[in-house]
Amino acid sequence: MAADEPLLLVSTPAPGVALVTLNRPDRLNALTWPLIDELHSALRELDERRDLRAVVLTGAGRAFCAGSDVGGARERSSVDIPTRYEAQQRTSGLAVAIRELRHPVIAAVNGPAVGAGFGLALAADIRVAGASAAFRDGAIRMGLSACESGISWHLPRLIGTSNALELMLTNRLVPAEEAERRGLVSAMYPDDQLLERAVELAAGIAEFSPFGLTTTKEVFWANQSDSFREAVDRENRSQILAVNTADSREAMTAFLEHRKPEFHGR
Repeated sequence: MAADEPLLLVSTPAPGVALVTLNRPDRLNALTWPLIDELHSALRELDERRDLRAVVLTGAGRAFCAGSDVGGARERSSVDIPTRYEAQQRTSGLAVAIRELRHPVIAAVNGPAVGAGFGLALAADIRVAGASAAFRDGAIRMGLSACESGISWHLPRLIGTSNALELMLTNRLVPAEEAERRGLVSAMYPDDQLLERAVELAAGIAEFSPFGLTTTKEVFWANQSDSFREAVDRENRSQILAVNTADSREAMTAFLEHRKPEFHGR
């Protein structure tokens, strides 16, 4: 990817529909601070657009989003806790922003959705997957809590508590076919049809009144028990504690060095 390539692409593929594409294909659309900030800014702008009725979120290339950039995360783990906590809020805040966006959001998952990328997909109101899509929590491999970016709130509501904990505790990759069977996604399409079908779905939604759509999303999520924002806050606190452990730094180093980590419980 050229240095001058935008990190985020926003277009209007159909009337009333915005397409938001994470654009770091060479890094599987892993989240960096510039990309996180651009996505926050784009979501704020989309929220204010009255010509929109629905938003499609996807990734460029062969991945939806591989989570946080691990190399950068390892460097950031040495900063003080208040700074790190603020950074954690910036990342997980993307899931909150997607949830609180007035327009319905469809995640078109075109490849791996891992860690914070999994959280982004789960925060969308509807998920559709390409055949090559795959889902993984990922954080526990880094010596962190598997609860991040709203995953611990969304996942048990979609597939049940036991199934959710199995995926979170084992770091197991869930392929698209299983994701459809378990209800993580509402439909699976061939990769070359995914984006077209997602835009068609969004365009169909966009035919309805903006007030009807906005209030449907707002009331639906308000009527789910427990506060999503409070759940994310609890995740943030536990993640900050975890990221400041020696085991977490060892896990990130081992990941980058392609070796098995050695944990010492500290």
